[in-house]
Amino acid sequence: MLRVICRLVALIYILTSFSSAAEKGQHKLSFDIDSVGGWVPILTAAQPGTPGIMTEITEAIQRHSDIEFIPVKLPQKRAEIALKEGSVDFDFICLEWLKTPEVGPEYVISEPFFELKESFITLKKNVHLFPTRESLYNKHVGTIAGYFYFDDHTFIRTDFLDENHLVLGLKHERFEVIILEQETAKHWAKVNDVDIGFAVLHSKGNFLMRIRKKHQGLLPLINQAIKQIKASGELQAILDKHNTEINIFN
Repeated sequence: MLRVICRLVALIYILTSFSSAAEKGQHKLSFDIDSVGGWVPILTAAQPGTPGIMTEITEAIQRHSDIEFIPVKLPQKRAEIALKEGSVDFDFICLEWLKTPEVGPEYVISEPFFELKESFITLKKNVHLFPTRESLYNKHVGTIAGYFYFDDHTFIRTDFLDENHLVLGLKHERFEVIILEQETAKHWAKVNDVDIGFAVLHSKGNFLMRIRKKHQGLLPLINQAIKQIKASGELQAILDKHNTEINIFN
């Protein structure tokens, strides 16, 4: 009798283990990591073949939740359409980039990760030429095709496909000013040996996940995981690994 009971207990344990394994990772969310390797180091790592900050964040959240995050590579212009159509489930964004800084009824947003700053950037010798936003009005400004600029009606966009060529255009003085996130600008300035200066601030805001509303049931899991990776120091370690000077929200 004892052997029968022991076998039954063992069988229940095995079945429970298989059930738990099947349940774990049952939730899957996809997101774009850019097919052209842009937005270093946030989207793409400085070192080829290694994950950028966004991918490392999703890997950290995955360790603290039952959600599997699946990166896909899409062109920048396609990525926004993919989110609207539902072929990807979320993106990372600062709402301050948008013309109307509201998430919209189709989405929910996560807890913030950290603060990002985007600036009007010029050669250091020209910083004094752009002390205010008004000093950029009707000027040609280097921008990235497919990127959001809430105020692009105030200047003349000169679109490039990637940040590298944008910084090179600034170096060769094809225009006097560009818009870039500060960490990305520092990376490409170093790569291309460009002495840049940060002129007036373009935007500053919370970096967060914008998730399609049909997945809002996962938001408590995601938010709890975000709090855990902040409290544990995992998020700070990721940012330090990529040599950033980004401030984390607590």
